[in-house]
Amino acid sequence: MKKTFSKGGIHPVAEKTASAAIRLLPLPQKAMLPLRQHIGAPARATVKRGDHVVRGQMVAEGVSAISASVHTPVSGAVTSIENIMTPWGTPIEAIIVTSSEKEHEADSEIRRLEWEQTLGAKTDLSTAKNIASEEILFHAAKAGIVGLGGATFPAHAKLCVRPENKINTLIINGCECEPYLMCDDALMRNCAPRIIEGTALMIKATSASRAIIAIEDNKTDAIAAISAAIAEAGNASISLEVLQTKYPQGGEKQLIEACTGRRVGSGALPASIGVIVHNVATTFALRQAVTAGQPLIERVVTISGDIPVGERHNYLAAIGTPLSNVPFTIPADKDIHIIAGGPMMGRSAVNLDAPLTKGCCGLTILSGTRRRPTQPCVRCGECVEACPMGLEPYLLSAYGSRQLWREAAAASVTDCLECGACSYSCPSSRPLLDFIRIAKQRARTIKQD
Repeated sequence: MKKTFSKGGIHPVAEKTASAAIRLLPLPQKAMLPLRQHIGAPARATVKRGDHVVRGQMVAEGVSAISASVHTPVSGAVTSIENIMTPWGTPIEAIIVTSSEKEHEADSEIRRLEWEQTLGAKTDLSTAKNIASEEILFHAAKAGIVGLGGATFPAHAKLCVRPENKINTLIINGCECEPYLMCDDALMRNCAPRIIEGTALMIKATSASRAIIAIEDNKTDAIAAISAAIAEAGNASISLEVLQTKYPQGGEKQLIEACTGRRVGSGALPASIGVIVHNVATTFALRQAVTAGQPLIERVVTISGDIPVGERHNYLAAIGTPLSNVPFTIPADKDIHIIAGGPMMGRSAVNLDAPLTKGCCGLTILSGTRRRPTQPCVRCGECVEACPMGLEPYLLSAYGSRQLWREAAAASVTDCLECGACSYSCPSSRPLLDFIRIAKQRARTIKQD
């Protein structure tokens, strides 16, 4: 039997119906670039209104060790620095860059040629062999790379290993266990050699003795592509691990247990047991930065759900593109719910004029998804069985609904992955995760106090 984690987990029906090919979503003529697209301190603008910028130029710089720079995906004029609304309706400061028709056409052609070159080249590990680890960290920071699996932790900070932590295993996460998302799957199918190159760079940066690329067994084409790229590279320190399909297999602690048998303790970091985990898209972005000199100005996103099959695609989309630029048809006779991300861990999008950010893996369009009426808890224990962290979701949710923050903290609410397995499995349709999220946020402030 293929490996997996030991506690909890669920098996939501997979709806991975987006096309395997990666299409180029047209560049926007107006890019909206939030200063905070990552965990940590917001970036600080390095441009002002009226400045002219070129594609790939840094327009905001990280201000601390836990921060990330922002770059423009289009050439043009900085027309304003103002508050815009996020997809969920909260304000955030952003830099607005507007292109002329001529600049837009030139950038689009350059981008097309860059992408064709990325798809066509064979695996080349010479850069990883000849570059110093410090230089890799420099490129990661300069390019504004963050964790692209959704966490958005600045990559240079995660790759910078503390002296007391000896990293022996690097895990590249290609599980992508969300039921609808396929952006990582498409990236592995189409750009496997680039992912291997990025993996070699991460090995060099962390001094890890081995790297494991972990993929769930429902991604047969991605498995074949990565396997072939590993064989072509001839690097014995990089291996492939095919894991059982199970949600949330891509959770950091669950993935570490499945691949190595080690467990990360409550409140501890993977580095404390000699492991670092990065997403395949982050690995690809590092390769692009170090080898091709491209900062993080675009990413692959999935558009899927209850829309026509011919509109379910994976796109290479520029950061800052308005979500309304993504082509899909909303049936007029259906009650539609749009989620930024996947249905398990994503958030409802109420504003499609908001921009695509570094941490957005896609849009899931679902019909008829209004919650069923909440019923009293029947003490069935399904949420406890489903929790991959071995927590008691019914209890943590009760603490959250009653504002018992200290009790929630004592019950390890901060260990929650926010994976949604508890709410998914609840026969009474209780909003368990909603209250757990609130309790988790407040419990963190208590610990800081």
